[in-house]
Amino acid sequence: MFYAPQDSDSSPRLFPVQHRIVRRGRDLERFLNLWRLALASGITVTVLAAWLIRGHLYREELWGLAGLGVILVAALVFQLYLAWFPWNEENGVWVVAADIGAITGALVMYVMLDRAIVATNSQIVFFGYFLVVALAGVRSDPRVARGVTLAVPGSYALVIFLAVAWREVHFAAPDADYGTFRWVAQVSRLLLLTTVTWIIHLDVALGASDRTEARHDPLTGLFNRRYLEELLIRELAWAQQNHKHLSVLLLDLDGFKSYNDTHGHLAGDRVLEHVAGSLAAAVRTGDTLVRFGGDEFVVVLPNTSGEVARRVARDLLRAVPPEIGISAGVGCLGVDATTVEQLLQTADSALMRAKQAGGGVVAAG
Repeated sequence: MFYAPQDSDSSPRLFPVQHRIVRRGRDLERFLNLWRLALASGITVTVLAAWLIRGHLYREELWGLAGLGVILVAALVFQLYLAWFPWNEENGVWVVAADIGAITGALVMYVMLDRAIVATNSQIVFFGYFLVVALAGVRSDPRVARGVTLAVPGSYALVIFLAVAWREVHFAAPDADYGTFRWVAQVSRLLLLTTVTWIIHLDVALGASDRTEARHDPLTGLFNRRYLEELLIRELAWAQQNHKHLSVLLLDLDGFKSYNDTHGHLAGDRVLEHVAGSLAAAVRTGDTLVRFGGDEFVVVLPNTSGEVARRVARDLLRAVPPEIGISAGVGCLGVDATTVEQLLQTADSALMRAKQAGGGVVAAG
């Protein structure tokens, strides 16, 4: 048995599966969007409570409620989108851009309403920038982190520029609720945003480097079994959602244990490196070669039927030097193979038949 069965991401769902949040896919976005909904709802309730207590709302609060309403509706629509449509990791960049645009747009709106002091001194709206930075850190996407590092301080600098150059907020009389414009406070805010975003950018970059190392086999340089699990879960969900083929090849060296016993493990490691290099040079563009463990390799073939997969397997066997025997088992997505575990088990059963036939052949599940 290779893996425990994994939930498919093909069924509609509004709430995230907790154990899959760490995969940084659609479930993580569901989780983050629920926080977006909760915070927007909490601020809305707070403003409405102030309305009930005071009996009236300031003009900026009315516009703030309108903006919160737009955010709540957009977040609800986004949650429904995440429930029904597949998620592309690149969409995270646009989601973060929308968040930054919403916060900056709110501050610019106050400048346009001739309430520039609200734009520069409001702590609640300014907190939104830190929320965006925190969400970028949770996503652990280097592209998002780089964008936030530039966009967040730049956006707030634009707000200050408009408030000073257009509304001359630095000459305005003190406001009863928001105080006065102070250059020291605004420069400190900009420096704080710049520092925090750069720290997040550095942390995400280090995390990406660690994940890259954790996904590769140190001997052959190929992807490892950990990465294979993540890849197959994604590819299986995509194939099922789009009614496409998916095949895997399980390759095993013939007589490798005897070779190790005769020549030693260091010589065996050199053989594994040589085989890995030969297979890596022969795999098709779009296919993924993984060292599964020991002398076993797996090739993931997206959108590939069983017939084509068998032909690919035969080509890979010919790519390996003839003095190194290798056998292959083919597993295909189908009625009897609908999970990652079943797909690999099918390939493993086919590999056993290839071994029993004397090795050096391809068998299909």
